[in-house]
Amino acid sequence: MTNPIQVSKNIFNLAYISRSRLHRNRANLIQTLHTVSALEQAGIHVTLFLPPWKRKCNLQERLRELGIQRNLDIRASRSLHSRWKIWPFILFHKSTLSQADAVFTRSPEVSIILSRANLPHYLEIHEVKQLANKNLLHPIIEAYNGGIIKWLLPISQSAARGLVEAGAAKDRILVTPCGVDIRAFQGVPPLDPKRLTFPRILHAGRIGPKRGSDILKEIAKKKLAQLLLVGEVEKDFLSHPFVKVSPHVPHAKIPQLYASCEIVLLPYQRTTPTSDSMSPLKLFEAMAAGRPIIASDLPPLREILEHEKTALLVEPENIEAWIRAIETLKNDPALALRLSNTLRQEAHRYSWEARAQRIASLLKSDTNLI
Repeated sequence: MTNPIQVSKNIFNLAYISRSRLHRNRANLIQTLHTVSALEQAGIHVTLFLPPWKRKCNLQERLRELGIQRNLDIRASRSLHSRWKIWPFILFHKSTLSQADAVFTRSPEVSIILSRANLPHYLEIHEVKQLANKNLLHPIIEAYNGGIIKWLLPISQSAARGLVEAGAAKDRILVTPCGVDIRAFQGVPPLDPKRLTFPRILHAGRIGPKRGSDILKEIAKKKLAQLLLVGEVEKDFLSHPFVKVSPHVPHAKIPQLYASCEIVLLPYQRTTPTSDSMSPLKLFEAMAAGRPIIASDLPPLREILEHEKTALLVEPENIEAWIRAIETLKNDPALALRLSNTLRQEAHRYSWEARAQRIASLLKSDTNLI
């Protein structure tokens, strides 16, 4: 039997249910752990339920690897594994969850089961189009409008608009973009404009047709820059002396990765599954590192970036526009420096602490525990 959630009149107790795997290197895990850590700093005690992790994965060592310096109350539950239905978890933990001041999840599947079990909770939304494709959006909207989902927390204004267009009432929606660990990037040196003559351009994340692989190939062919590609690469990707591929970089070394480049590309395409609702971690990492960004001109990215003020925004499918944007930064170091400095200043608005404060204020005010 698991220990009950800590209950105190002076501490807000939150039960956070996640299906992220601790031993996997995924953005959803990083976002969850940093949000939980920042909520603890904001005065909320969080009991985080996760699927079980591999035996060789030491909890405390893993947290440090991912940049989490405080100890967290993390409990493994087999019934949260993707191969199992979620009902056993709810049945086994229902009394424990009921003791918490609030229940929170970013899993739509967990939210639907919580709703069927008549357990009030808060749901963080990371995608809208895919929820509709999986036939999950309607039951979520129904549970939200019925009040069992107390608030929806989409990660972008674009996602919030999608929820409203799908029938969600506007009055209980709080937009909470993803964030970044500002302290981890403080050691990244300022942009060196001298290196813009032949810059190192970083693309981090999966590389394929939906994420701009044709653009990257053309940049290499034109010998505009040294490309640093970090992530899974499609099998037939171009082999070129100006292309360096690394399948994985430990999270603790991500700041060093940005320090090794001069320009960051975010070539998301309209066919990217989350193009309607994204709030990518790599965007905020590039901001915190103070590296000029060239990004696709998509609604969720325009919420954070402004053309020629914090980034160069280009039409996603227009390869020549990407080439021109790179040449612009190469030929105008003053513009690149201005973008770099502004991005680093703006990044503070998207720290994990700022994100957690917004969520904590909502939770406490909604339950009258301020």
